[in-house]
Amino acid sequence: MKTVKYLKGSFSKFKQDLLSKAFYDVIKYLSVAFILVIISKFIPIIKEKLELEVSIKIWILLICSLILIGICLTISFLLFNRRLNKIRAESQIDDLTGLKNYKALALDLNNLQANWTSKDEPISLMLFDVDNFKIFNDENTYETADKILAKLGNLFLKDSRITDETYRYFLRGDEFLIIAKQTTIFNAKIAAERKRKLIEETLFDIDGKSFRLTVSCGLTEFNHGEIESKVLERANKALLSAKKNPNKNFTEIIV
Repeated sequence: MKTVKYLKGSFSKFKQDLLSKAFYDVIKYLSVAFILVIISKFIPIIKEKLELEVSIKIWILLICSLILIGICLTISFLLFNRRLNKIRAESQIDDLTGLKNYKALALDLNNLQANWTSKDEPISLMLFDVDNFKIFNDENTYETADKILAKLGNLFLKDSRITDETYRYFLRGDEFLIIAKQTTIFNAKIAAERKRKLIEETLFDIDGKSFRLTVSCGLTEFNHGEIESKVLERANKALLSAKKNPNKNFTEIIV
């Protein structure tokens, strides 16, 4: 956010400097032209011709100056917006996993809530959490844990449909959330079970060592008219219920 504010400030200063210089140049040339017009009044021989030429040059100068200001401001605005959009996009990507982060999730959920209607296709949420990850952290290094999460994020990304969007739920955490568009809660459970079993069967190789993981999953469905916090709250409740299973590694639904 500081970078965005800095860029906005820099652009504002640049725009002010550009306008100041442009107006300074216009005033300068107009002043010169005005002086020439005054002088021409005292030289009868060239008075008529000079007044005409100066008058034409003033209008040409004004038009060219306005065109130049417009071009400079347009180019600056386009370049600034391009850079700003790139920074915004980068700020919504989790550095570790390459997935969208919690900032992107908040924006996307808000857009869903604002634009979704009862005529739209169903939308389901899948919230995954790595089982006993705190114990894994205690038994291994945090560097190993981060590499595990990076591989897990990549696995989620590969096993996704075009209608799915996957997020790392928190800045630092082992939870992943999937928004599954055009997906009923029952079809979401089929997809969640496939992912859960895929993770259970995957051998994660990290620095010459092999690790196995399991995940628990909470499922819910987006209801028309409700705010995004309610959807997330229900997904979290479903996840907590799944983790109460004796061996965890379970999928729970709350609608």
